[in-house]
Amino acid sequence: MVRNLVDRLFRILNEGQRKGRPGHPGNSRLSTISADFRSSSPDPTMNRLDTPRLTLMALTVQQMRWQRDSFARLEQALGLAASGQRLEDELRPIVSRAISHIRRRPHHAHWHCQWAAVLKEERRIVGSLAFKGPPNRDDEVEIGYGFDPSYHNRGLATEAVGEMVRWALGEDGVKAVIAETANMNVASMRVLQKVGFVITSATQRYLYWKISF
Repeated sequence: MVRNLVDRLFRILNEGQRKGRPGHPGNSRLSTISADFRSSSPDPTMNRLDTPRLTLMALTVQQMRWQRDSFARLEQALGLAASGQRLEDELRPIVSRAISHIRRRPHHAHWHCQWAAVLKEERRIVGSLAFKGPPNRDDEVEIGYGFDPSYHNRGLATEAVGEMVRWALGEDGVKAVIAETANMNVASMRVLQKVGFVITSATQRYLYWKISF
């Protein structure tokens, strides 16, 4: 039954116009945040990744607190356009746990922190991404992501996830990136398929994905 479900989902994913996959993941540019995006409390460990349309910003602990408690303060600190957004209630405990992990293990900050996806042309946060911890015993890191629905169907999530995967696979001790999707979340599945993930297993509710060297 699960196999039939997977086959059915792939038929859904393959409907419509197919787009080519990005190139094989490799090393990407990871640089110190520029003055344009520097917070009021600069942190020398803050980093960013750049894609053609997006800046992916690794948030500091303080910025994650603002993300959780005062989104407008975060936007102001980063010099971005005010959006009127607030973090969804179900994501607040996730950010709180990430802050706790970073405080205990600051050397793993980039595997626990939230990464804000900033649309360059609008200077606006349109999504967020995060890894769910450092590499596991199989040298895998798990990625999660979410984007503002008003910016869906523009390829932004694919662009962001692809860049995060390229960066992660260029890090020491990482051989694969994994992800989990609900089996009815077709939009998220399309993102992973376009980046180059493949399904490794499935249950009645979830699909499990992987991309490696």
